[in-house]
Amino acid sequence: MKKNSKVLILHTGGTFAMALDPDLQAAKQDQTFLASLLNKVPELHSIAQTELKIISNIDSSDVDSELWKSLARTIHDAWDSFDGCVIIHGTDTMAYTASALSFFLAGLTKPVVLTGAQRPLAELRTDARANIIDAVELATMGHPEVMVCFDSVVYRGSQVTKRSSEHLHAFAAQHSSPLGHFGVHFTVNKSVMKAAVAREQRHKPSLDLRIEPQICVLDVIPGAPLSKDMITPLITHYKGIIVRGFGVGNLPMTHGCWLELAEAATAREIPFVIASQCLTGTIDLHSYENGRAFAQRGAMSGHNMGLECLSLKLMIMLGRQVPFQQRHDFFATPLSGECEEEHAL
Repeated sequence: MKKNSKVLILHTGGTFAMALDPDLQAAKQDQTFLASLLNKVPELHSIAQTELKIISNIDSSDVDSELWKSLARTIHDAWDSFDGCVIIHGTDTMAYTASALSFFLAGLTKPVVLTGAQRPLAELRTDARANIIDAVELATMGHPEVMVCFDSVVYRGSQVTKRSSEHLHAFAAQHSSPLGHFGVHFTVNKSVMKAAVAREQRHKPSLDLRIEPQICVLDVIPGAPLSKDMITPLITHYKGIIVRGFGVGNLPMTHGCWLELAEAATAREIPFVIASQCLTGTIDLHSYENGRAFAQRGAMSGHNMGLECLSLKLMIMLGRQVPFQQRHDFFATPLSGECEEEHAL
């Protein structure tokens, strides 16, 4: 932590500043909001100089690709004026936004930290206070990552998922270990967390906002086969398809419709990605006959990416117009640590 550090705080909405505090609820101006925040959490004064900008004030279920672009542009445009950035975000879609920013901001050289709260800042037993303190402190440390900081644990933005709507420990690392955690001191998982970058080396990241959000995600349920009538609408209306199957990526072949969908999608050069409903593990389409059948029809592996990251990587691939023949290599190549091996903390 460096007390002369400058941290940009971007507010998008969510539970953090909800209606129980009339000052925060009524705040229309950036400075009014910042004054209210510092009044509620005066400890931030001792951590860093802060500047706040209201990007939006929405329920995070309304987040879309335009908000992701706005956040990325704001961070990029203000790059030279701060040492780190904190984004206050609703928890429901925070993992999607973290993945989007991880892909938009290539070659990141400063911390970008997302946080929020399960209970509003004005409530008793709120988690908002600790979360914003941890996030601002983390933003001063120089680690060049997009991160989610929540309940004293730090996760890589492209490897995080929301796991609970009830517990304060709301997030988990998907197929990986956390980057670190706050206790008496901040403990870093040195095997995966990128080393802090000196101020004089913090050049701007490259900004690539190309994205195509017209994708769908389908869950396979035993005994509930895909209808033939759905195949044509799916390949007509969507530019990418993710199917969450079982285990290491097995989909049913009994009724043949899933195979037909894979064939039809491949014929139209629509990426057909197989993911798993399992919480841990990786996709291996060559372990079983069913997986091999889909691989032979052009299906792609989702590797060990969680749904949030997988969805964004597919949108990014489509937006960047990666040639269809290169889709497998694109998905297997980490852009922001999203499909790297696990490391223990």
